[in-house]
Amino acid sequence: MLKPFFVWQNKILKNINPAEVMCLLTEGNYTKIILSNKSYFMVRSSLSSALKKLPTDIFIKTHRSIAASIYFIDNVSRDHLTVGGEPIPIARQYYKRVIDQLNIIE
Repeated sequence: MLKPFFVWQNKILKNINPAEVMCLLTEGNYTKIILSNKSYFMVRSSLSSALKKLPTDIFIKTHRSIAASIYFIDNVSRDHLTVGGEPIPIARQYYKRVIDQLNIIE
């Protein structure tokens, strides 16, 4: 089982299981943590500092402002991947890292 992390919500710390996180998106100074049930939490943190607190083998940075969970990736193409039916762009400089982090049987 993965170690849970906590986020502040209405002055209360909310427990979140990393296995339920689909992706992380940055919006200005905030990071949106999107869960599998399509709910989300906004935290005042950069994407890189949020990723430091999450399991590195689960989350893949696909763009300077986006990271996705390998558990929710439906398919991968050269310029984007699909997470929960939503396309997420893959920047050219991140494509090799994305492919290397996936467990691919050839």
